Amino acid sequence: MESTGSTTASASASTNGNAPATASGGGNWDAIVVGGGHNGLTTGAYLAHAGLRTLILERRPILGGACVTEEVWPGARVSRCSYVVSMLQPKVVADLELKRYGYKAYPLDPAYAAMTPEGPIIFHDDVVKTQESIARFSKKDAEAYGKFEELLFMAADFVRPMMIRNPPAPGSKAPADVAGLLKEAGRIAGMSQRDVQQLIRIFTMSVGDWLDSLFENDYLKGSIASTGVVGVWAGPYSPGTAYNLLHHALGELDGQVGSWGQVVGGMGAISEAIAASARSAGAEIRTDAEVVSIDSAGGRVIGVTLADGTVHRAPIVASGAHPKTTILDLAGGENFPDEIREDMEAYRTRGASVKINMVLSEAPVYEGLSEEDSRHLLTAGVNWCPSLDYLERAWQDAVRGVPAENPYVEMEVPSSVDPSLTDDDRWIATMFTQYGPTEHEQWPEGSREKYADTCVSSIGQFATNLEGSILEREVLAPPDLEDIFGLVDGSIFQGEQDIAQMAFMRPTPGLAKYSTPLHGLYLCGAGTHPGGGVMAASGHNAAQRILKDRRREGGLRGRLARRRATA
Repeated sequence: MESTGSTTASASASTNGNAPATASGGGNWDAIVVGGGHNGLTTGAYLAHAGLRTLILERRPILGGACVTEEVWPGARVSRCSYVVSMLQPKVVADLELKRYGYKAYPLDPAYAAMTPEGPIIFHDDVVKTQESIARFSKKDAEAYGKFEELLFMAADFVRPMMIRNPPAPGSKAPADVAGLLKEAGRIAGMSQRDVQQLIRIFTMSVGDWLDSLFENDYLKGSIASTGVVGVWAGPYSPGTAYNLLHHALGELDGQVGSWGQVVGGMGAISEAIAASARSAGAEIRTDAEVVSIDSAGGRVIGVTLADGTVHRAPIVASGAHPKTTILDLAGGENFPDEIREDMEAYRTRGASVKINMVLSEAPVYEGLSEEDSRHLLTAGVNWCPSLDYLERAWQDAVRGVPAENPYVEMEVPSSVDPSLTDDDRWIATMFTQYGPTEHEQWPEGSREKYADTCVSSIGQFATNLEGSILEREVLAPPDLEDIFGLVDGSIFQGEQDIAQMAFMRPTPGLAKYSTPLHGLYLCGAGTHPGGGVMAASGHNAAQRILKDRRREGGLRGRLARRRATA
């Protein structure tokens, strides 16, 4: 994400893409992409493959945004923010030939495990195996889990096709919107009344209420509910969190629906593969290139200005930066209608996630387990969230403005499937945790380490060698996620994900189709439909909108030229 500077270039510039380089050392392009996160790179790659001379600009010295692998410590590389893959769109993988450019992921089966004092509940891709694990704790819950999975994947099958197309806007008279609404209405008409009822419940109710209606075991409910609050400023009983659980069930890996994987080389390997595809089509990508303004004149975008004063010109600018940053700061809120500006000022973007990255001297060893279960726990995400009440209390701590006294924790050990992450025999481990407050002053000196100590001890009660094996540790609270990655208020999804900020409401109805009222400016980050996660869907959708608009404008210019020629 980019700087929040708001200077505006006053000099006019040609927008035909053929003018000579500007005196300030920049150049002229068909399209400029602000931000080298995985969505921005995806947009740039599609535009370059379509033949546009494309420039991608990234503020940091490394590509990837939050989808990045960094050598935080010498000889040790870590997925510093995002950490596992599932939601990356197969269409993008195929279109941009990402496997050809180095993208490879190891499927994780089982994907995760809920820790309890009586042993782990292990979640396999095979529902029957998961039910067998649950049955050790509750035969009733084992039976209910099969129905839960059926319902979850019914809803996912309904939502999944919507991920890589524009969300139709209710109330719009535009033919495309009317057609889109009729298409979705037709899909709903083909469902049973019961399925429609269940779909609406998932879209609107809390994950806690939903799970309470299905299961009795506290550890099972707490573990599943933690997925419903990942990355959101909400507790398990907050309305809309059931949808967030569904959101994380929308992915697939190599054709296996709902499967998760560890990326070889860390998550940054995804971004690097997209960048390689973009470069193969002629895109130019520059790091250490901080954009401080998106420049416009006469209601049209004309290019960008960098922090060092360099000016680049293009009639198209796509921003993968946070939508509030893009609209209110980089492009200047005064260049938009009052309604857009007011909506973006009200756009909710709080996050409560705390990422802990570690280098270990040895792999975690889980005590008292069978050899098979020990092997599973080493590669799976190990989850500590013993109840819904536990999760709610952690959430209420953050609401009060303090780090959770007892956070929920999920730990991965990517070195267990990818030893190339270190140059020696050390191990990489990461923890995704919640909850933490959003402001710097809410994290006084020593609070990050105290919080991390609690997280380590939570898993350490099962892997007793964990605490003594930590060689290096980094704790990234929400303010750090903003400072490093530009994630405003620490929201890993570039904005809160609930029914009021999804689909045609994301980030606001006037910006929901990637274009903006400032002609030539587009949004392509996770703050647009379909939201956060390493999907590349927003980047794909924005590129398709840009190319569609370009074709339409080209056709209009051609018709006008023919009319003039025959006049």
